[in-house]
Amino acid sequence: MTRLNGKTPVITGGAAAKRGMDAPTAVLIGVTGGLGHALARLLAAEGFRMVLAARREYDAAALTGRSDGSAIYLRADVTDPASLEKLAAFEHLGRIDAVVNLAGISPRKAIEDYTPADVDALLAVNVKGPIFVTQAFLPGLRKQAGGGVVVHLGGAMDGRVALPFMSAYAATRGALASYVQGANRELAGTDVVLSFFGPVPSNTESESPYFDMWRKMGVALCEPDVVAREILATIRQRRRAHIMGGGLLKMLTLANAVSPSAADAIGLRRFATLIEQHRPR
Repeated sequence: MTRLNGKTPVITGGAAAKRGMDAPTAVLIGVTGGLGHALARLLAAEGFRMVLAARREYDAAALTGRSDGSAIYLRADVTDPASLEKLAAFEHLGRIDAVVNLAGISPRKAIEDYTPADVDALLAVNVKGPIFVTQAFLPGLRKQAGGGVVVHLGGAMDGRVALPFMSAYAATRGALASYVQGANRELAGTDVVLSFFGPVPSNTESESPYFDMWRKMGVALCEPDVVAREILATIRQRRRAHIMGGGLLKMLTLANAVSPSAADAIGLRRFATLIEQHRPR
């Protein structure tokens, strides 16, 4: 395992040595979930050098499927700016082409059931976290030739579609979408781009309590590998926003942008009953 043990880690050896410092480098934060695993393996297969980060200890080789030293693992927490600043040190990497922030939490509760602790955690991870990640990496991205892209994962759809029994959570995703939009306007004329990435419901352990709900809604679950490929496309095309979704989700997103009441009539009201039936008690 390659990890931080009181010394600055170095990506070396094997395929990494063949690719050298010309290989693109990505930092994946909050990488231990199903989407993180899929993205780490895809980027490894695509020749990226990687820094993998999350709050708990993990093995870079296990995440990427490679043991050639092309990836390192560091502990970092999106709610801790100091740990992110340490993660953003560029000296041992040469440059960073992409930062992907996968960290997020999504409790599903009735309005009155969100506790102060729930709200604090949502704001810390889903709103402050992306801001802290951006602030940590922005100085280095601005200085280096070609800039770079910072991808923040939002919830399903575009951050403006607020589902019932997810009101406080929805508020944080709307805040993230607005933050990315405002930051990109401020960064106009630079080579740095922020991206809001809206994945579809995926076949991951964290989403497993809601598999039956999505089936009843007629929403097909997406495999993590497919989501990972869309994230890679977002990185390469430097998209400011990319929203995944089949026909129903795209229709609801578009309808909600024009008329929330129309989106309710099309299908959002039905979510209330289904989320109430499937949310954890």
